[in-house]
Amino acid sequence: MYKLEYPTTQVIYGNDALDWLKNVKGKIAVVTTRSLLKSNILSQILNIINADVIEGPRQHTPEEDLQKLRDELKNYNVVIGLGGGSVIDSIKLVFSGYFIAIPTTFSGAEHTSFGGFTSDGIKKVNMGKGADVIILDPRATLETPKWLLLASGVRAIDHAVEALYSRFSTPFTDALAIEGYKKLIKCLANVDVIENRLECQIGVWLSSITMRYVKMGISHVFGYVFGPRFNIPHGVTSCISLPSAIKLNYDIAKDKLKEIEFNGEPLYDFVEEFLRKIGTRKRLSEFAKLDEALKYAKTFYEMVNDSGNPLRIDLNTAIKFIEEVY
Repeated sequence: MYKLEYPTTQVIYGNDALDWLKNVKGKIAVVTTRSLLKSNILSQILNIINADVIEGPRQHTPEEDLQKLRDELKNYNVVIGLGGGSVIDSIKLVFSGYFIAIPTTFSGAEHTSFGGFTSDGIKKVNMGKGADVIILDPRATLETPKWLLLASGVRAIDHAVEALYSRFSTPFTDALAIEGYKKLIKCLANVDVIENRLECQIGVWLSSITMRYVKMGISHVFGYVFGPRFNIPHGVTSCISLPSAIKLNYDIAKDKLKEIEFNGEPLYDFVEEFLRKIGTRKRLSEFAKLDEALKYAKTFYEMVNDSGNPLRIDLNTAIKFIEEVY
């Protein structure tokens, strides 16, 4: 038996989607990252609406930054989040009013109601209030560094793959994951074309909305444990862990993964080569020493076994996984 509740968020998408903002009224704040405070995209938004600008939390959303943002937003009834996962997640966690999300990356945080933050060096997740409106306009991605855009796109691929083999998957999430994955593989190969960026945004939409309904697996848990601890950018963790995650789960998940395989090539081999082609393949050794990383093996394996990963692991498997991605 399956039970499904559709989200109520309104998604505005297209090459002129930002123009929808002319409909917004109220006391408005735009929360954005430090890197976008002097950006063209912020200027375009402020030419459409009258709003105050607030600098959002740092990378990985430290817990202390949430309280600061909560205090800053008390007097606003409309908040626009302009940025990636850290900005959008933080607003979900601290603001209960009318929320408009304008993503500048492909992380997909705008499509869920929960938000991630860092506490005691580990990424944690709490339920919050999802966006009332999501604006997917490729113009919002033009000032995002290409490496970050591609890495966040790999994160969206990670959403699709881990939703497909999640032990909580359903026919609904399978369909979203399969179509989202196929769009992302095509568009990420050439994000210099703005039309491809819109296709990527749609692929992110499909793959990321699965997170409303299923738990992700070992690749996501790797990001939760090692990303904040070693200051690995959001998305880059998937560039480290995804091929090994697919390989670990392959025997138990291969019947489902064949839906997104090409020419009989195992998905872990394809993803490995794809990441190399788009220049995003990374190793844990670029960010941490192995002995330091192995200190978190116990936390890692415990969190994996509480996730949607289709295969339960033991401590020895966790250690081997860390060594393999290193």
